[in-house]
Amino acid sequence: MKSSWKTLLPAGLVTGAAACAGHQRGLDAGEIARGLPAIFLLLAGFLALARPGIVVRLSCWIRRDFPRNAILAIQAFLLPYLLYSWLLGCFSPGGFLRLFLYLNLPMIVLLAGERWHLLRWTDGVALLLVWLPLEFRLLGPLWPWPPGQSGHFLFGLLGASLAVFLFVVTRGMKEVGYTFSFRGRDFGLAFLAFALFVPVATGIGLLTGFLHPARHLPSLLPSAGKILGIFLASGVPEELLFRGLIQNLILRWTSSPAVSVALASILFGAAHLNNGPHPDARYFLLATLAGAAYGLVYRRSGTLVAPALTHTLVNSTWALFFRG
Repeated sequence: MKSSWKTLLPAGLVTGAAACAGHQRGLDAGEIARGLPAIFLLLAGFLALARPGIVVRLSCWIRRDFPRNAILAIQAFLLPYLLYSWLLGCFSPGGFLRLFLYLNLPMIVLLAGERWHLLRWTDGVALLLVWLPLEFRLLGPLWPWPPGQSGHFLFGLLGASLAVFLFVVTRGMKEVGYTFSFRGRDFGLAFLAFALFVPVATGIGLLTGFLHPARHLPSLLPSAGKILGIFLASGVPEELLFRGLIQNLILRWTSSPAVSVALASILFGAAHLNNGPHPDARYFLLATLAGAAYGLVYRRSGTLVAPALTHTLVNSTWALFFRG
């Protein structure tokens, strides 16, 4: 029961914060209320998979009848969309099919790898099947948040949860470090990396014309909501992908920490080339340098908390005090 509250209470608080943010933006209260149960369900799964006890029990259940239980369990990720689309009356058969394939194809690849002992390359293929549909927004506007807009907040949470289930629960990658247990050491590493990186990155951004100071200082309450959103929708999912999974898989393949940090950082930079109206080398450079900083913090901390905090501090600074 105590473990359940450690998952359900934070999920409820973040769901409430999402509702308040929508209200402040003048969104329709009825639509927000109908979207909240799906957000809560998605957040509860996202947070539950960070609990070691839950991961161990789920892994043991899957191994009792593998691969049947693994295939059954992956279908649970359809439930938040079904709830969202039912309450908001926006179910799409084509969208449901895309989501079904998005969830099941990487699982099939991993199962094939275990069957034929080809895990070295099937891990990479499965990871691409999780990442690329989100990167290029191939799933379409299944469940935008806020409703009726183009936000992809929920897709980031879904992709992160799917990746943890596939690689931590099913594949047993214990070194990923997916947790929400905050240590003093994590905050220290995050603030140190932030203090060393931001002056250099800001100088490059201003000198190259990529960054410009914001015209107005941000207000406190909306800024707090934005920082929380950045942590959950960007900091944790991106660090899970690029540090917890990509950097770790490259380390497994090359046995070189330096190569793993460098290659994961370059991939992180390349992933930002499609964030604007056209590819921008300045964005690639700054994101690659940021990726290197996050990768080094991850190596020192051993969990995703410190790099996710660093990522959040950097993105929040640029979002609140600068404009591209």
